[in-house]
Order: sequence, then structure tokens, then C-alpha cells
Amino acid sequence: MRMFESKADFRAARERCGISQQMLASKASVKVLSVKRWEKPGEAEAPADVRAWLGHMLDLHIQAVESALDAVDEMTKTQGHAPSHVDLLYYRSQEHYDRYGRDKGDYAIVNARSREIAAILEAQGIEARFKYPEDDETGFQRLANTR
Repeated sequence: MRMFESKADFRAARERCGISQQMLASKASVKVLSVKRWEKPGEAEAPADVRAWLGHMLDLHIQAVESALDAVDEMTKTQGHAPSHVDLLYYRSQEHYDRYGRDKGDYAIVNARSREIAAILEAQGIEARFKYPEDDETGFQRLANTR
């Protein structure tokens, strides 16, 4: 199980994954106030099962980001140079994700992954362009099939 060194680490992991306090509270069947306490110094710790679930979600997040970056590396090898830009899917709402998304899940989690991928690519000098799926149906199908 992934260990969180501090309450700040716990909160940072939650936020990095795109999980709101409300989402975590719903998952843990507690009130949002409990989540706030888990993140506040001097208050109660999150239960072990909640920490384990969040650690699992962070692992999935990291794997998804690494997979996308591996795809960009493969493009670089195939083309002989890094792409000038990479298009990343972004969703406006849960309804939007339910309509266009590949898997069942929460759009905030998927968008958090896209934001992290964009930050890493931009640090490498590759422009990240966020696209709504309905803006380009053909491009969306191409992007959706790369996962």
C-alpha cells in the first residue's frame, strides 16, 4: 500500500488525481467534513482502506500519464523528431464524458490526467492542445483509440 508521509501528501495525491473532497467522501461513505479533517494537521487520520484506495487511484493516474508519454516517445522515434504539438482530450462535464468518454468514470479524473500530461510535455518543449471530442469527431476517434 502506498504510504502518505503527511496530510499534505494525502491532499496533494487527491488533487493530483482530480478527486474532489466530495468524491472522496462519497467513496468512503462519509461527510465532506470528515475528508477535511483527514487533511487538516492535528485532526483524525484517514482510515487505512481510504488511504489504500487513494494510493491505488494515484498508481492508476501515474500509469495513465506514463502510458501517454510513452506514446509520445514512440511518435518521436517513428517520426525521427518530437511532435510540435500533441492533442489531448478534455471534457466539459460528467454528461459530456458519459457521452464521449471511452470508459465509465469521472471526467475530473480524466481531465487531471490530461493536465499533468500537458505540463510534462510543455516542460519538454512540446505544445499541448486541449480538444473537446465534439470539436473534431475524426480526431477524437484517433485519440480515443490510442489508449
